[in-house]
Amino acid sequence: MKKLDFLIEYLLKENEDIKVSNIPTNEEEKKKLYRSLCNIRQPYPLSKEYIKVENDYLQDELRKKNITDVKDITNVSIEKTVLKNKDKIYFWQGDITTLKIESVVNPANSQGLGCFIALHNCLDNQLNSNAGCVLRLECNEIMKKKDYNLNTGEAIITKGYNLPSKYIIHTVGPIIDGSVSKKQEKQLESCYISCLELAKENNIKTIAFPCISTGIFNFPKDKASKIAITSVDKYLTTNYDCFDKIIFALYTNEDFEIYMNNLSK
Repeated sequence: MKKLDFLIEYLLKENEDIKVSNIPTNEEEKKKLYRSLCNIRQPYPLSKEYIKVENDYLQDELRKKNITDVKDITNVSIEKTVLKNKDKIYFWQGDITTLKIESVVNPANSQGLGCFIALHNCLDNQLNSNAGCVLRLECNEIMKKKDYNLNTGEAIITKGYNLPSKYIIHTVGPIIDGSVSKKQEKQLESCYISCLELAKENNIKTIAFPCISTGIFNFPKDKASKIAITSVDKYLTTNYDCFDKIIFALYTNEDFEIYMNNLSK
C-alpha cells in the first residue's frame, strides 16, 4: 500500500484546507479516500514523482480487472433489423472502463473537467478516477481555450491515460427537465455525430458509446436509444470505411433490452 499512502499524503499536503482526522488503515477505505481527493482536486500542476507513482498504482489496479478486448466482441444475432450498416455496429453489455479499444466516449459536463463530486457514481467520475489526475490537466488545457464552456452536442478528445482505451472523447448531452424538445433531440444526435467526426479526424477505427444523457441528465432511455442507433447508422452510410467497429456499451440489463427492442423497429 506504499503507493496508495504516497498518493494520499501528496494530495492532503497540497491542500491544507482538507482536514482528515484519521487516515484509514483498511486498503479499501484508503482507496475511497484517494479517489475522493482526486475527484475534488482542481487542475493544478502535479510533480513528476506523483504522476509516476499514480500511473504505477493505477496500472497495478488495471491488471486486477477483467479487461474485454474490442477484438473479442462479436455481434448479436438479429433476424430483422432497421440497421443498414449492421456489420459495423456492435452491442456489448459491460463496464466501459474495462474495455480495451481505441476510444471510449465520456458523457461529460459543460465545464469539461470531469465530475468534482467525491465518489459520485456517474460515468464521468469513474472514467476520470480510473484514468488519473493527469486527465483533468489535459482537459483543463483544452477547456481554457473554450472559456470552460463545452457546448451541448460538442466534443473534445484526450488521451485515455490509465484506462485500457487509448483515447477518451468527451461530449455534453442535453439535460432534460420535463418533456424532450426537438432541439434537445438534435443536440443528442449531435453528440454522436461530433464524437464520430473527432474519431474520423484522428484515424480512430473503433469507438464505444455509453448511453449518453440517460443518467442524471434524465433523457428518456427509449427515445435516446433510437436517436443513438439512427445517428450512428446514418453516419456510417457516408463514412463506412472510416470505422471497423462502433460499440454501444450498455451497462444494465434494462439498457440492453431497450436497444435490442429498438433494433427491429
